Amino acid sequence: MTGLLVVLLGLAVSGAAPARAVDDPARPDARVTHGPSCRPGGIVVEVVAGSAPYVVVLATGRTPSGEDDAVLEPYASVVLRTGDVAPGETIDPRLEFTARDGSGVTFVDDLADYTLTRPTVEDCEAAMSPPPPPPAPPTARVEAAEPAPAPPAEEGTGTSRDAGTTTAPAPATGRTGAPTDPGTTTGGGAPRTSDAAGAVLPAGSVGGGAQVQAGGTVLLRGAGFMPGERVDVLLHGGETVLASTTADRAGEIRVDVRIPGTAAAGPATLDLVGAESAVSTSVPLEVAAAEEVAPVRGVVSLASLTIAAVALVVTTAGLVSVAGRQHAGRRAVGPVSAI
Repeated sequence: MTGLLVVLLGLAVSGAAPARAVDDPARPDARVTHGPSCRPGGIVVEVVAGSAPYVVVLATGRTPSGEDDAVLEPYASVVLRTGDVAPGETIDPRLEFTARDGSGVTFVDDLADYTLTRPTVEDCEAAMSPPPPPPAPPTARVEAAEPAPAPPAEEGTGTSRDAGTTTAPAPATGRTGAPTDPGTTTGGGAPRTSDAAGAVLPAGSVGGGAQVQAGGTVLLRGAGFMPGERVDVLLHGGETVLASTTADRAGEIRVDVRIPGTAAAGPATLDLVGAESAVSTSVPLEVAAAEEVAPVRGVVSLASLTIAAVALVVTTAGLVSVAGRQHAGRRAVGPVSAI
């Protein structure tokens, strides 16, 4: 019976030996604290000794003999480091342990989860560079019509003027040379410029709230779009494209836009949308009723007709008066000649 107990105890000890080898408090423990990154350096491993002294070597595939080593006293700790890892290089570290108690115990920790590759220079530059600032939003404005050149001064007609006569100053003239419609200037405000297409741009309001007649045309300038992309102009709230153009290399545009003749009078907005970038901006407008923006040309024509009619009446009256005096003179001379 005693012999049987001894055999069973031996078998139990021999069966427990592998378990104690896996979790042996005498063996060191290790952990990787730093891997290859954009900063200089390589693999860094911290090793903490158990109850027995060991010699530990940090080896790699590129240096099998070891890149760093140390002697571990019981319960002490050391830090081992590999050399620098080049950008794009992969390193595979492992730890080789040898007991110093004369038992001849050795083992290897392959650190299989720490075969790492250092990022490339390009990857590091991309990761460490600040992100590019977001592009500025596009902008747009209404460009005022260029004023027409001033009419040339009238040349003398050869008729002498009385030195004592004071000539009243000529009325201000518009682009056609006719008297300017007094309704285009209110108080001390600036006159409005009207173009042939019916667009009316009050001075000082260009770029925001510019006035335009329904059916008229405005000139838009924009910037901040993608070079070469198509830019569509739409009336806000509608889907009809009023005009399209292509942005130049600087992302700028210049386009004439005709306002639909059916547009309602009042505030309106033109939307400029980049077809590729999907960025957009808006320009406010004031669509005016037709009577509010009657072209100066119509006023000039009415004034010219009125002046011509008055001149015709005066000329006719003068001719009748002269003819009457001549006829009366002939009647008076006739009897005298007979005598």
